[in-house]
Amino acid sequence: MARRQTATLRAVRPVPPAWELHLDLEVVPQAGCYVLADLGGPLREPLFPSVVDGDGFSTVVPRGHPATRLLPGSPVDVLGPLGHGFRLAAIGHALDRLLLIAEVDDLPWLQPLYQAAPSVALVVEATTRLRLPAPSRFPPTLELTMVTRDGSTGYLGPIEEDGPAPAGVVRVLPRLRELMAWAECICVAADVVRYPALARLVKDVRYLPQADFAQALVRVSMPCGVGACDICRVTTRHGERHACVDGPVFDLMDFTGESARRVSRSRGGRPHGVNEAIA
Repeated sequence: MARRQTATLRAVRPVPPAWELHLDLEVVPQAGCYVLADLGGPLREPLFPSVVDGDGFSTVVPRGHPATRLLPGSPVDVLGPLGHGFRLAAIGHALDRLLLIAEVDDLPWLQPLYQAAPSVALVVEATTRLRLPAPSRFPPTLELTMVTRDGSTGYLGPIEEDGPAPAGVVRVLPRLRELMAWAECICVAADVVRYPALARLVKDVRYLPQADFAQALVRVSMPCGVGACDICRVTTRHGERHACVDGPVFDLMDFTGESARRVSRSRGGRPHGVNEAIA
């Protein structure tokens, strides 16, 4: 049975175009895990941590989210922590080299991993440079690779695509291959439809990666948290799984083309426009 706790909403602040919340909570979700919060609606809302500290955790929600209507000091009934998060210990020894890959809207969910290893590299992709956070907002120890789909700054994306690039622009794929060869573990947060292509790329670079060498976060609607409602079903090479209980972090190599079609962002999940909330 899921742990039931009462969180206290300590702070709510706008970080345009999104909002950042901090909740005091005794037992907090770690990176990739979540809590289900009763925010007054018919269904509970999943909240993922963007920052974890000694008092609780912070999260980022889009404008209009029901949590933004609460006042500081409000009690919030939550279930959790729930789910299986990122498993950095799965490599079997102390982790030295960690690679993070994210679309900019999903970047907050990798933020708790920025200092999870002595050497951490981050590849973050956005449609254009105006959607990327300023480099000064990242820890100075983070090895940062910025990617834009229009080539307006950094490398040219999409990250998994190869081919010729316009004059004066360099595709990111060769750099990404280098980082995949360097890393001892990879954590990904992006649109699930991209996971099969990224899984093929990992296999091409590492041939037979060990289990959980590459891990991917699946963020979809998860109102029940126990796998009963079937909203969060994901098809993997092991059959159908529920993101709320079997994930939401899966081995990237478990994804197939079928799974990418089954789960789409139209069924809920990531808040759009949260890139400005990255501290």
